[in-house]
Amino acid sequence: MSDLDDDLLALAGAGSDGSDVDSDVPLKKPDSKKRKKLDESDLDFDDDDDNLAENDDATATADLVNPYPLEGKYRDEEDRENLLNMDEMKREEILFERSQEMESYNEKIYLQQRLKQQAAQDSPRATRSSKRNKTSAKTTSKSDKLSELRKQREQKQRRMDGDFDDDEEEEDEDDNLDDEIADLGGYEDDYDDEEEVKWGSGRSKFAPRSYVRASLDDINKIVVGRSMLTKYCYYNGFNETILDCFTKVNVGVDRATRQPLYRMVRIDDVKSIPQKPYSVAGSKIDLYLTVTQNKNQTKEFPLTVFSDSPISTQELDRYKIELEKTGEELPYVDDVNEKHESLQHLTTRGLSDKDVNEMIERKQKLQANVGGYNAVFEKSKLLDLLKIAKQEGNTSKAESLQAKLTALENTLASQTNTSNTSESLNTMSKVNERNRRLNQKNIRKAEIKSSQLRKVVENNPDGGDPFSRFKTATRVFYQDVVQEENKKALVDAQLSYQERMDEKSKNEAKIEKSTYRVLGVMDQLIKQVDVDLGVVTSI
Repeated sequence: MSDLDDDLLALAGAGSDGSDVDSDVPLKKPDSKKRKKLDESDLDFDDDDDNLAENDDATATADLVNPYPLEGKYRDEEDRENLLNMDEMKREEILFERSQEMESYNEKIYLQQRLKQQAAQDSPRATRSSKRNKTSAKTTSKSDKLSELRKQREQKQRRMDGDFDDDEEEEDEDDNLDDEIADLGGYEDDYDDEEEVKWGSGRSKFAPRSYVRASLDDINKIVVGRSMLTKYCYYNGFNETILDCFTKVNVGVDRATRQPLYRMVRIDDVKSIPQKPYSVAGSKIDLYLTVTQNKNQTKEFPLTVFSDSPISTQELDRYKIELEKTGEELPYVDDVNEKHESLQHLTTRGLSDKDVNEMIERKQKLQANVGGYNAVFEKSKLLDLLKIAKQEGNTSKAESLQAKLTALENTLASQTNTSNTSESLNTMSKVNERNRRLNQKNIRKAEIKSSQLRKVVENNPDGGDPFSRFKTATRVFYQDVVQEENKKALVDAQLSYQERMDEKSKNEAKIEKSTYRVLGVMDQLIKQVDVDLGVVTSI
């Protein structure tokens, strides 16, 4: 064997740690068995990396256990059945407590994920730097060896005229050289065993929109109940967020099972009705939800009539039947997921000082408007009850209602007097302002007249002793005008008050004399209506 063969064998043996580089020399493909073994080893490394990642995730969440894995409200199916068999009040209390526990659990999960993301962002930088240095060193080493082999082959081609005596020996030499280069290049499969090459998945980060209709589990993600509505009703963005969410409203009792009967509805609008406030946990609320079963069935309800329980299969089936009557369908899964994210943002975001101030201002404004509306509504209600009691001959009930009505009228009268007093004060302040201006005008005129008289005396030295006193009569020019204006203002105020009281008395008298509310009168009026119906007969 020649010295060239020895050198080639030595270089081929030393190049096992090399890396792949681009070359102009045609290389033989490595053996398929060898490549298969290398591919299997690569897969083994990938599996090991995946197992390590899964172990890290399992360790990170091992400390936290979901207390209610079933729909976020139940421990298991048995727990669900037990809750459904409970009394409604007790069931709602338990569900509310569990919702609080789930909020705390979700917050802990969120914080743990944030810590994990922060740690993942800090760790890959040092790892990528060290692997890059190792790879560059291996690539340089193998590149030098292949360059040396190319030079040796060029020298051999230049010596083709007399280096070999036999053509067969020349062909053997060429084959040996090609084999050595191919073997050296075959180590490309072992390139950088320490670093795993990651390729793109070929999928866009924006997933295509799904056109699959929502299922029962999807619908229950955006179900809102009484507790959630009353807790976040004053939050900024509440009205827009709960639109198109689902809820349950109590419509009575099932005659067969004697259990509360609920209907699944969709929230279509949020309205504020100051004339009809109601109490929730000691505070007043004037919000009403317009809910629908389909586009032809809408109704308004206060927040207190909605249930905290999830939608059941029977309720969803009944809702689908109502939608089919008008050609409507359930929302898509993507729409439900977007609404779920909006609800999560509303319930998890913090409150700024501006939000807190707006909530307090809204509550105070609502409390201020409640008194007047409630008083008027209560008075009309008491008047109706009083008439019914008189017609029934219930004297004790009539006296009790009359006492309540008198107390309520005194309250309204005090409020009216307060407003009248404020109006009178405004009138008196206007009169005083006018008198003040009139006084200033008269004083100015008197000063001008006195100045003119003084100039006349100074210009006429023979007119008398300048040090002597003039005999004058004191006059108050504006006193009569002030008295007349004051009398006129008082008379106007009394007339205005008297007119309002007379009009109020007339209205109350008309209400007492009205007979359309008396039992039986409306039937008599209907009987007196003469309706002439023309009947057309066809032959």
